Amino acid sequence: MEAQNQEVAALVEKIAGLHAAISKLPSLSPSAEVDALFTDLVTACVPASPVDVAKLGPEAQAMREELIRLCSAAEGHLEAHYADMLAAFDNPLDHLARYPYYGNYVNLSKLEYDLLVRYVPGIAPTRVAFVGSGPLPFSSLVLAAHHLPDAVFDNYDRCGAANERARRLHGYSARESIMHVLWETDRWLQKYCLSGSSKTDSDSVADTENKAVSASGGGAPCEGPEAEGSSSSSSIPQACRFPLTAQVLVQHQLTRVPNRDKASQMEAQNQEVAALVEKIAGLHAAISKLPSLSPSAEVDALFTDLVTACVPASPVDVAKLGPEAQAMREELIRLCSAAEGHLEAHYADMLAAFDNPLDHLARYPYYGNYVNLSKLEYDLLVRYVPGIAPTRVAFVGSGPLPFSSLVLAAHHLPDAVFDNYDRCGAANERARRLFRGADEGLGARMAFHTADVATLTGELGAYDVVFLAALVGMAAEEKAGVIAHLGAHMADGAALVVRSAHGARGFLYPIVDPEDVRRGGFDVLAVCHPEDEVINSVIVARKVGAAAAAAAAARRDELADSRGVVLPVVGPPSTCCKVEASAVEKAEEFAANKELSV
Repeated sequence: MEAQNQEVAALVEKIAGLHAAISKLPSLSPSAEVDALFTDLVTACVPASPVDVAKLGPEAQAMREELIRLCSAAEGHLEAHYADMLAAFDNPLDHLARYPYYGNYVNLSKLEYDLLVRYVPGIAPTRVAFVGSGPLPFSSLVLAAHHLPDAVFDNYDRCGAANERARRLHGYSARESIMHVLWETDRWLQKYCLSGSSKTDSDSVADTENKAVSASGGGAPCEGPEAEGSSSSSSIPQACRFPLTAQVLVQHQLTRVPNRDKASQMEAQNQEVAALVEKIAGLHAAISKLPSLSPSAEVDALFTDLVTACVPASPVDVAKLGPEAQAMREELIRLCSAAEGHLEAHYADMLAAFDNPLDHLARYPYYGNYVNLSKLEYDLLVRYVPGIAPTRVAFVGSGPLPFSSLVLAAHHLPDAVFDNYDRCGAANERARRLFRGADEGLGARMAFHTADVATLTGELGAYDVVFLAALVGMAAEEKAGVIAHLGAHMADGAALVVRSAHGARGFLYPIVDPEDVRRGGFDVLAVCHPEDEVINSVIVARKVGAAAAAAAAARRDELADSRGVVLPVVGPPSTCCKVEASAVEKAEEFAANKELSV
């Protein structure tokens, strides 16, 4: 308890210092100073903490409320800035990922949708209101485009300028008709749309929303408080009431989406794939013409467009691409690798300029992705390799910014020593500089070695877990060779975590065939394909001896169905990924359960 109190006091003191610095800023418009302070604030506030803001004293409460208002103002300036920038494009909707926190909105909207369909069974909304939509209505856009394709969205904001900026994002009218989004400022509900910073304001908004929907009998809001029928005594069904923190009102009007003709659906998929490949090929051509892949506005813009095109779920299967598209894809992966190397080197040098570089990792724009990917890998590891408690870990392909090892060592594997391997000496030297000023415990557990994985033999037998980075072995045969080498030298029972890619994300990173992992001497335990901003897929496997590998192969043959396909088994649902567990493991579990039931 004493330790928790000290942790809370230190955190509140740090946040109070940032509040004081932010309060002194001459402007909250986007600038290097504003960005640095708010980045430090987010970095301090996001990690799990024992702090309970309801128990803060009056002075800290007043500071917190003022800080929320400052955050709101800064966010408004930032969104207005990016809304104007996006509006300069011919089709702004193709460039949404230029906003640095767009991925957060994608994840939040997916979470809201998942909760909605889970806790309001059978809901299929046709009309949705979003209160407090702002100049960048990302939530409505994501919901309309990906989750509620048959719903009409009414977006309310009390700021006319914000709505005007939002309207400009529409681009082509055809896109507008597809998304069915309406931007309104003149309907009666607008006067009540106070996205309040205080609890009193929030209570008022929630009460007004409940009364508004109740007055319309759970249907569309009436045109004004004095409109005919507004005195109806109908009340909103309990299932449609949302917590005070909810920002969306969904009508209690249910429809069912009709099934599409399979042939037309297949044709639409083929057209979607062709359009995507054509777009990616155009970006590849533009990237190939760049004089340099070092960080610049032009490089950033092109790779942002590429990631934006590749990350969303897509029916594309890169294995079925023609020879020309395959060659383009392989070259594009190499270009991505080179650009990523330049970007990481640039930020490694920037971070090294701080007294304690580890306090500023969030300045790297994709640091959050590494945090999420490392957590996913750890969660899969402990789930599918029961009882594992590694003391020695190898990370192959760690690079100049060894975020994965750092996150795993600091947050998930506090008792493990990490050996980081990269064949680039300059990358290892940059990585070492990040630990200047780090606490002795963490720094002492991180070692960096300059070596090609193909030269490692006896060393590999000492590790409980080996992580293989996505860009170690970029061609399929190279990757298979690396995995086979690991299989020849890792200890029996040791775990292997391999980063791969899935769908259109295969234009950014190599795709690893789980069969290549099995042929390398491993039992594949799980394959996870994330559906959020984590780009890489993850394969978790365990090294088995030759006899065990042969027995596992025989069992797989026995478990194959009459068409020669291994019985498909899907793990429990996950909000972030689809998991395919070991077919052998799950089939044996099924067989055991069947025996118990007879």
